[in-house]
Amino acid sequence: MFSPNDIVLIDENRFYFTNDHKYTKGIGRFMEDYVGYSVSNVIYFDGENYIEVDKGIAYANGLNFDAKRNLLFVASPRKFLVKVYSKNSDGSLNFIEDIPCGTGVDNIEFDTKGNLWIGAHPNLLKFTAYAKDKEEFSPSEIIKIEYKGKNDYTVEKIYVNDGTEMSASTVAAPFGNLIFTGNVMDDKFLILKRSD
Repeated sequence: MFSPNDIVLIDENRFYFTNDHKYTKGIGRFMEDYVGYSVSNVIYFDGENYIEVDKGIAYANGLNFDAKRNLLFVASPRKFLVKVYSKNSDGSLNFIEDIPCGTGVDNIEFDTKGNLWIGAHPNLLKFTAYAKDKEEFSPSEIIKIEYKGKNDYTVEKIYVNDGTEMSASTVAAPFGNLIFTGNVMDDKFLILKRSD
């Protein structure tokens, strides 16, 4: 069963995508959402076939591919981490490591230096209530990961807000000295100015 969340193209015929859930309802869905049951996956399409290339992820969400370094990054907001893989020529993946982020990571973008910029949800319970229209606001967070290699990375908080400026940030896209941030529910986005 598929529950697609994000996709990244490798070329005009090949791509990866995440399924954020294995179950769409019932106790399975409850276990995934609230207990962190790790059964979502990453799928590779090679131009002809769909191939599961990793599984056992807690809510596989945003992903992106760094072609220069041949690395695939997958966000797991339920476990507050980013998974790092190297890509093989047949599309299969070699797991490298998990990067603990301390927040519910969502979509992943790159800057010109190859740093990862991620919109995140620091409080998943508030986000869930907000998405169900039971809360007026949901906190937003933006982090930057400088990834140099296995066990050689830094995770930096760039922006944190209680949700009054913008609720439930899902993406942070750097452009020049600006950061364009988007969210789940609203019909607007927030533009921040970088200080670095």
